[in-house]
Amino acid sequence: MRLFYHDAEGRLTGQAACAPTLDELAEFRDRGEMFVVAPDDAAFGQNYVVDGELVARPVAPITINRTEIPADKRSKVKIAGLPDPCTVLIDGEPVTVEGGRLELTADMPATYWVVFDGFPYMPWSAEITAS
Repeated sequence: MRLFYHDAEGRLTGQAACAPTLDELAEFRDRGEMFVVAPDDAAFGQNYVVDGELVARPVAPITINRTEIPADKRSKVKIAGLPDPCTVLIDGEPVTVEGGRLELTADMPATYWVVFDGFPYMPWSAEITAS
């Protein structure tokens, strides 16, 4: 049996393979431990807990129109479908996004990393090349 431990938001925080009795499971709960019994095929990083049940993390409907642009400060990468509001990281720097859309331009050749990791959604990332 596998136990997935979670926090109050449902984020999985740890797991254990064990064979506790029903009394031991009750003792865990009495101590305030938050966990669910996970099926053998459950993927730790792809699930979270809602109302005491293990469910799949949603995938945000994020789209990107292109991953290569000229470094001309006019051409745009358009990213849509982000949760509203959210924070994305661009080369590690946080950027607040409202309205679910982000437009990026570049004025120098470089490769940029855009990362969205907003719980409970599955992480998303893209590499954008400006040349």
